[in-house]
Amino acid sequence: MAAPDTSTFTSSSQVFTAHTLPQIRTIHKSLHVQIDEKSARLRTQVGNSYRDLLGTADAIVRMRGDMLAAQDILGAMGGLCGRTPVGAKIGGLARFRGAEHVEARMGCVARAKLLAACALAVGRLLKGGPESRGDRLVLAAKVLVLKRLLVSSFGAVDSLDDEEIRAAVEGARKTLNSLRRRLLRAVEKVLEKIGDGTDRGDILKALTAYSLASSSGARDVLRHFLSVRAEAMTYEFDPDEHEKQRDTESVLKGLDLYTSTLLDVQALVPSKLSDALLRLKKQHLLADESLLEIEGLRLDIFEKWCGDEIQYFTPFIRHDDLDGKQAREMLTSWATKGGEILLQGLRRTLEHVSEFKTIVDLRTSVLQHWIRDGGKARGFDPSVMLNGLREAIDDRLLYILETKVAKLKLVGSEVTATLEAWRPGVTDQHRGLWDEEMLDMDVSGGATHVTHEVISRLYGRNDAVARVVTSYESWHHLIDSVGDLIGQLRRQRWDDDVEEIEDEDVIAERQKLLSKDDPKLLQKKLNETITEAFKNLNEHLTTAWKSRLESPDNGPISMYLLRILRDIRGRLPLLEGIQSFGLESVPSLHEKLAAYVSLSPLEEFVSMVLTKRRVAGRVLWEGEPALPAQPSPGTFKLLRNVIMSMGDAGLDLWTPAAVDVLKRTFGKQLVEVWRKELDSEVADAQETNETNEIKPSEQADSDPTEEKEDSPESEKALPEVSEKSEDKSKDIYIMWLYDIHLFIQCLGPDVSSEESFKAFVDEIFKKTGLENEANDRLAKISQEYWKRTNLLFGLLA
Repeated sequence: MAAPDTSTFTSSSQVFTAHTLPQIRTIHKSLHVQIDEKSARLRTQVGNSYRDLLGTADAIVRMRGDMLAAQDILGAMGGLCGRTPVGAKIGGLARFRGAEHVEARMGCVARAKLLAACALAVGRLLKGGPESRGDRLVLAAKVLVLKRLLVSSFGAVDSLDDEEIRAAVEGARKTLNSLRRRLLRAVEKVLEKIGDGTDRGDILKALTAYSLASSSGARDVLRHFLSVRAEAMTYEFDPDEHEKQRDTESVLKGLDLYTSTLLDVQALVPSKLSDALLRLKKQHLLADESLLEIEGLRLDIFEKWCGDEIQYFTPFIRHDDLDGKQAREMLTSWATKGGEILLQGLRRTLEHVSEFKTIVDLRTSVLQHWIRDGGKARGFDPSVMLNGLREAIDDRLLYILETKVAKLKLVGSEVTATLEAWRPGVTDQHRGLWDEEMLDMDVSGGATHVTHEVISRLYGRNDAVARVVTSYESWHHLIDSVGDLIGQLRRQRWDDDVEEIEDEDVIAERQKLLSKDDPKLLQKKLNETITEAFKNLNEHLTTAWKSRLESPDNGPISMYLLRILRDIRGRLPLLEGIQSFGLESVPSLHEKLAAYVSLSPLEEFVSMVLTKRRVAGRVLWEGEPALPAQPSPGTFKLLRNVIMSMGDAGLDLWTPAAVDVLKRTFGKQLVEVWRKELDSEVADAQETNETNEIKPSEQADSDPTEEKEDSPESEKALPEVSEKSEDKSKDIYIMWLYDIHLFIQCLGPDVSSEESFKAFVDEIFKKTGLENEANDRLAKISQEYWKRTNLLFGLLA
């Protein structure tokens, strides 16, 4: 139900006579609401009026205080405007206006004080302060410009009358250039500095300070910046100008200087540099707030004495003489020259590095630096510098590799030196495994030393051999380390593209170039140089052996060379071109070794056995005809002496090939000495027969009667002697034939099938007068004997 409009009621009776009870209640509520609204409005209006009243009262009080202050000031001014004060001031002003030289001197003194303050301020700013280094350099440049203006304002020094001012100006002129050089050097230090702690804003401010100090435009500033960076790169690679040694840090810093220069120039030039130079021209020098804040200058006092040419001075700097095209051309030209400086410095640094691993580590660091930062510069192909760095490093690696492989010639030099200083019985002294020195060895230090000593004695590595083997092992270890480093290059990954700004094709091409092509080039060079080095070493050893081939000590020398070849061939690199290393000299070495080993036993055999004319153990012969069942003692001793001589030479020498050569050489020499003895026997028999023929003829000529009487007895005695001598010779030949069959079993079919050996056997067989069946029986008996006893002659079995 809507409430009736209460504004139409004129009296209270209208409410009760014309409305129902609910309507009356509604009217009652409405009236209360209206009463509350009007009460609140009234309170608000009264409060506002009260505040206005208070404000008016405060204004009246303040006006009263101002009127009282004005009355006091007017009273004081009235007192000062009396005849006496005004007259005194007029007189003083007249005197001051008349003394112009006093005003000029005050200006000179003020400027001289400001000059001294400028020098101190520049020195303090260059030493340090709470501001950033770039801000301090700009502020120092402004102070330096102010000092230059002040010095110029004095004109010629001779025209100054005051000695103190003249001395101050002369000192300021002298210090002006030194302060300028200090400032420029401080600017260069900021420009040279790179790294995480360097702000590009400081570089921009340093360039601004240089522009102020030298009145240079944007083009000259950029040229100076590029020149400073080029000199810094040259400085890093030139040890003659500083005390640092060439190392990897210099190379990396030079590379960082190169990449940072490209990025800094592209970031600052031309827009930011031009804007910074333009800001210097927007206000007067003395209006700069930073200058006014320097407490030591006191420009609030000295500014009015500086004159209009200083107060209204504005730096005139060409900020618009460099556009983007010119900046790109200057940067491109510098990048070309800077790249040459970097590569030349890298090559000079590498010339002083001889360790392959150091160069490989340097290669990794340099290329990672360039891959990370080189591609950030816009408009430059990073592959050009990458290829230059690769070429410089690869050339040095190839040279170092060739140098290290060429050290194999030291092995040949060691062999030559040993042969030239050869002392029989000393150089070739062979230490036995069971010497007292070995048995008394101290084993408390562990098994390593004992094992090394046992192996050295077992393989005949005396001091002479050990020196060569140690030299070769050192070289082999060096080459193994080079091979490992080349393998490390193959396993390197060069796809460290965190920002993902490179294409996959570029990354794949770089990976192939750095991890496949370069290691392949190094491995190919390594294999070629190793092959050539072993070829030269083989020729060197062959020449050294041929020069000693007819030496009296060729036997011990052959042992020495055989042991060297064995140890070297035991650790040959796995290259096909060197697998035949030293093999062409081995046959002649084995021959001299076999001849040396066989010489002493054969001499004893000839002197002690072949000269005998009796067969020992004849009664032990068996069969019909009677044949020996075992060799003669001399033959057995000969075989034993050969085995002992082989053992004295060293068991490590007797490979199957060496044993075969020994058997051939021994068989040939055996036949020669035996045939010589056989020929001497035949000659002795002929001489005996001739003597027997001569004696009966002499007896017949001397006494015919006695010849008749003694002839039957003489004829009977001669056949008996001849028969006994013939039987005795046959026994010796049969024994020899048995010994020869035993030697056939020992030396093998290759030796016994030679024509000279077969002819000698046939000749002995004919002298025995035996049948073929008896000869076959002798061969079978010797074969069975050899089967039973061959283990006694282990190396010849």
